[in-house]
Amino acid sequence: MISAKNTNYKIRFSDIADQEIEQAIEYHSSKSEAGEYNFKTQLNQALDTLEINPFFQFRYKNIRALPFKSLPYLVFFEVYEEEKLVYIYSVFNTYQNPKKYPMF
Repeated sequence: MISAKNTNYKIRFSDIADQEIEQAIEYHSSKSEAGEYNFKTQLNQALDTLEINPFFQFRYKNIRALPFKSLPYLVFFEVYEEEKLVYIYSVFNTYQNPKKYPMF
């Protein structure tokens, strides 16, 4: 019998990413309960995807990006294969001023 190895990646967040997530939840909850739910659902879907397969397109050097399905957010992250770790630098709202675009 062949046993599957646990190949899931661990997720870690920068302080900036934590702040951006909190701000997004506050913003969407102020608009509607459904908006907050939708944001949290799409964030969780992105995180679930990254735990299984974090190898998305490079945006800048070693930084990759994964867009939300229907909200204007990009998750910027780096993959550390040896540690089986995905480090999230930013959960960026793309409606912001382009000058605020994260530069890593």
